[in-house]
Amino acid sequence: MSVTTAIRPATFEKVDGPTLIQRARDLQPVLRERAANTEKLRMVDPKNVEDFQKAGFFKMFQSSYWGGYESHPADIFTVQEILAQACPSSAWIMGVVGVHNWQLAHFPKKAQEDVWALDPTVLLSSSYAPTGKVQAVEGGCILSGRWHYSSGIDHVDWVLLGGNIISEGAPFPDYRTYLVPKSDFEIVDDWHVLGLKGTGSKSLDIKEAFVPNHRQLPIIASQMLNTPGMHEGTASAPLFGVPFPTIFGACITTPALGAAQRMADLFIEATRTATSLYSGARWADEQVTQTRIAESLGEIRAARLQLRENFNEIMNALSNGEDLSLLQRAQYRFDHTNLVEFSQKAADRLFVASGARSLMVHQAFQRNYLDIQAARVHAINNRTKWGQIYGRASLDEFGDDLFSLFI
Repeated sequence: MSVTTAIRPATFEKVDGPTLIQRARDLQPVLRERAANTEKLRMVDPKNVEDFQKAGFFKMFQSSYWGGYESHPADIFTVQEILAQACPSSAWIMGVVGVHNWQLAHFPKKAQEDVWALDPTVLLSSSYAPTGKVQAVEGGCILSGRWHYSSGIDHVDWVLLGGNIISEGAPFPDYRTYLVPKSDFEIVDDWHVLGLKGTGSKSLDIKEAFVPNHRQLPIIASQMLNTPGMHEGTASAPLFGVPFPTIFGACITTPALGAAQRMADLFIEATRTATSLYSGARWADEQVTQTRIAESLGEIRAARLQLRENFNEIMNALSNGEDLSLLQRAQYRFDHTNLVEFSQKAADRLFVASGARSLMVHQAFQRNYLDIQAARVHAINNRTKWGQIYGRASLDEFGDDLFSLFI
């Protein structure tokens, strides 16, 4: 009997989107209770990860070959936003760690067996910036050096690392994602930050780790949607036809949306009874306060609807066997950065309107504001960069560097 036959789930129940969305809502109270501890730990409370496993949130990204749900992305990111309304750091991990299940489905089946042979719920983290060294050798590559910002690394058994193989005369470096077990790296406890403190996005060191060829995924295969997993049947569902920058980017942007919604909810709740310390007038009676609420809720709603509509459009096209154009892919990438921009505008308006009370530390209102600021500085959320790429694409012009082609 082959290893794969022995370890794959014989039968499993696929949980639908509405059920998973309701499970996320049901978890909000406990996530809010643990949010301060998650921030103190500088990593997501392990109980939250356990709850996400039980709820099946990580399975939303996973291939049905391994018992995953292959959920519609609109449902995936509705779940993530709802979780972010309770704890943005935890929601960040749900998405950023969960999406690696999606990416692993594109690797050769042998690599998937390396990770999930004994337990298909094993989790992975990542660090895609090619900051370490890669040396090509017979049968694979040797990795060494330091990689940074690996969110959720305390909760995983494997990590996906980005690295370049430089070849003289090649137009681009041979960028690949390398699958490395926990036994080959050491966590560096250097995540001391202003926002998203609970993501535990620490660095990792590798002295010398051999990565066989089957644990490597070239970027060209991902960008051209021509991966081993697609050929071997583990990434055959429409979900796996979504470009990696599109689905990964949404994992990085959506927590800001949930955090902004939570700030709006808290502001509205406080405004109902708040009065001016100078005049005693009710804040709720002030036209400027009412307008600020309307503007902020409008921006949050616009971002949410845009995200959902984009993924409905994408999945309808993929389900009908249609390809996404490079222009569409550039548009979706820019739209995700706009989501963070809308969230930031809404949050900043409410933060300033709250006056001195917004300055008090160790409160949910400020924590969510700082988490949005932290999300804004992620490279994936660089609105200026992807605005330029989308603008050029609209003029039928495309960049000639790997970053510009990350759409």
